[in-house]
Amino acid sequence: KEIRFFLKHKVRQVKFVDRTFNCNRKHTLTIWKHIKEHDNGITNFHFEISADILGEEEISLLNTMREGLVQLEIGVQSTNPKTIEAIHRQMNMEQLSAAVKQIQKGNNVHQHLDLIAGLPYEDYDSFKNSFNDVYALRPDQFQLGFLKVLKGSGMHEVCMNYGIVYKSKPPYEVLYTKWLTYDEVLILKIVEEMIEVYYNSGQFTYAIKYMEHFFKTPFDLYRSLGDYYEQKNLFGLNHARIRRYQILIDFMKDMETEESGNFDIHAFCSILVHDLFLREKLKSRPSFADDQEPYKDKYRNFFLNGALVRKYFGEDFIVGKETSLKQYLHLEHYSIEVKQTAATGIVKSADEYVLYDYQHKNPLNSEARTLLVDLS
Repeated sequence: KEIRFFLKHKVRQVKFVDRTFNCNRKHTLTIWKHIKEHDNGITNFHFEISADILGEEEISLLNTMREGLVQLEIGVQSTNPKTIEAIHRQMNMEQLSAAVKQIQKGNNVHQHLDLIAGLPYEDYDSFKNSFNDVYALRPDQFQLGFLKVLKGSGMHEVCMNYGIVYKSKPPYEVLYTKWLTYDEVLILKIVEEMIEVYYNSGQFTYAIKYMEHFFKTPFDLYRSLGDYYEQKNLFGLNHARIRRYQILIDFMKDMETEESGNFDIHAFCSILVHDLFLREKLKSRPSFADDQEPYKDKYRNFFLNGALVRKYFGEDFIVGKETSLKQYLHLEHYSIEVKQTAATGIVKSADEYVLYDYQHKNPLNSEARTLLVDLS
């Protein structure tokens, strides 16, 4: 009855507060089947689950949902078995990873994975391993949280045994532990901020993929980027979006790692341009973008060529009105294969024309649909 009420009134999002929504399989399937059958095309349902206990039937059902109908929050907290045991949890990381990957195959469910710093037996290196383990799963959102020792909780009762020192006022957050120093907590705070800006924002997807090839681990990338922010006094400033991109360029120019030998700054700038246009049709081009003047005639001819437009869009668009088409489309030429270069770290030269379609955005990440078009 309550779900029908939310659907009828087209509420944008409904969050179920169960800490482990899927602990009762029959209940889970009943609710998920109901929201699928009565989907209004607008409402999104958020569930906290334990992915490692998902069965094939639940995963198969999730794979059939409308894009954006369901989002899942999966609290990993740590991948250190000793830590998991100390906080009285049961988790099979292998099964969790398999479930997350199976759900990802559907390309329709937003997954949010959490880690918590300051738990027993989790030192700096252990947390770094946990970070890299979860990052490898490529969640849509990756949250780094910090232990909060709440009165009456199990951790409050044993915190003295573990040397956990926390703030005496809300939110009672961890300051240091027997395994994690105060300075290391501050480092993880910086890593958390870099994750929020450059991963969770979804604005630097391909740039980050390319950058990862030039660091030993993803954690090292975000740690180094945070160090750069500190060195250049970039924290605490309200940076415009384009400025965040320029900071990445400056950072990579200054970068010196064992893996940095094959880094290509021009390719990196092209990948950044791709990330920018995925999110929005820019009114002005960034300074690091290639000149598109040599291709303007090709772009104009494309928008006026009815047969060519129909080849890519069918009858979706009004042909012959260049200005109306260009309101929600953008063409960009690249001298490299952008996605392939980002994925492999190896620059592959090409004449690539990418068409960005802002009328058809991915409901999970708000990225414009892209098409490779032949303008030869």
